[in-house]
Amino acid sequence: MNWLPKRKNKVAAFWEWFADNKEAFFELGDSGRGKLFSQLEKKLQKVNRHLAFELSEILVDGKREFVISADGMVEAFDDVIDLVGQAPELDSFDIIAFRQKQDEEVSIEYGDIELAWDDIFCTFEKESNSDEVNLILYIKGFTEENEDEFISASFILLDTIIGEYNAGMRIGEIEFVSYNGQPDLLPVKELQSLF
Repeated sequence: MNWLPKRKNKVAAFWEWFADNKEAFFELGDSGRGKLFSQLEKKLQKVNRHLAFELSEILVDGKREFVISADGMVEAFDDVIDLVGQAPELDSFDIIAFRQKQDEEVSIEYGDIELAWDDIFCTFEKESNSDEVNLILYIKGFTEENEDEFISASFILLDTIIGEYNAGMRIGEIEFVSYNGQPDLLPVKELQSLF
């Protein structure tokens, strides 16, 4: 006899909670936004501690985009795919797996730095035995003292340039170097043509 209570599937439990609170996330007023986002983050991280999200400010065709991200952690990709695959049909939301590449340039503020597409140049080499691409990123202002912030910001920026899935699954090794006007470098936006 099984007397233990049946544990709910984490993904189903998340979507049940989100569906119960969807109006608050669709309206997204300024008051209470921090509390809502904190709750959403905690609920997502019950599925996987690496999961993150983005909710669009602007409605697209009357819907708010709800991006579920692995925050660059490849080991969380399956959970993102699972979550989005099991998402219920919600009239007010487009549920999107992974940060998508952007057509327009964006900049990332991370700690004390701000990094934009035109702050990064690159060279790349395709692996002969796989689909992976190895990169050297040349970053304006990059030093040993600020490398942690620049590396983190560079990964987020890379997601906006080629998409989070490609950044996680198609990029092999990445080397980070200070940009000092080196010749024959490509603007990082050129990576979009590879994917």
